[in-house]
Amino acid sequence: MSDKPFNIRQLDGLDYDEAEPLLDDYQEMLIELFVNSPEGEEYCKTYPDVGSWISQFIYYAFSYEGFTLPCMKVADVETVIEDLFPRKVTLLSPEDGENAIPELLALWQFLKREFKLQNATSIIKYLRDIEPEFQEIMEDSSKFGFAKSFVTLGHKAGFDMSTEEGLKQFQQIYNAKIAPTLASENSDLFGWSSKPIGGSPVNGSKASKAKQKKAKNMAAESRKRNRTKKK
Repeated sequence: MSDKPFNIRQLDGLDYDEAEPLLDDYQEMLIELFVNSPEGEEYCKTYPDVGSWISQFIYYAFSYEGFTLPCMKVADVETVIEDLFPRKVTLLSPEDGENAIPELLALWQFLKREFKLQNATSIIKYLRDIEPEFQEIMEDSSKFGFAKSFVTLGHKAGFDMSTEEGLKQFQQIYNAKIAPTLASENSDLFGWSSKPIGGSPVNGSKASKAKQKKAKNMAAESRKRNRTKKK
């Protein structure tokens, strides 16, 4: 972690091209501060794998909508939780999403205390209210983007969609059987394309997974350093 003090408003007013070189460090520094905070330490007692949902929240909020944490309102958080997450984030099992809202709740409690963000209280209330519905929102196929639909269908068909080999195997099946069927019906249903897929349909998804893994590794290292300091 840098010795420089963390600037929560670093991304405010920047466009994506200006912010892109800063985004990874911004996420890493914030997650490390969170992990070592009272809110983060309490959260980690229940969910030791920390950072992936915070990382995705910041990434999708800024990259797709230009939202930054200090300026976010309830409606902005709602867009991320109820539109971008179900469209972009694939859960291969229900357990994959069980810590999403708890992690974001703990984050916003931290942001409220540490940075006095003006909308934090109303955002915390929204997250508490939406928590019972989150799994259903994430499983609503009418919200899926094509990449998520592709990965979900391949997983249900028995392919290991976490590997390049599994993705390519299912892509061959899709191009040989599913796309021609859609084309013969002259329809693109629920985000499915009637055209064969060239290249990888899930590059964005793989990039997101890489960011999740990086965030988890960074948070784990931060917890180790913090435990060493306390000894």
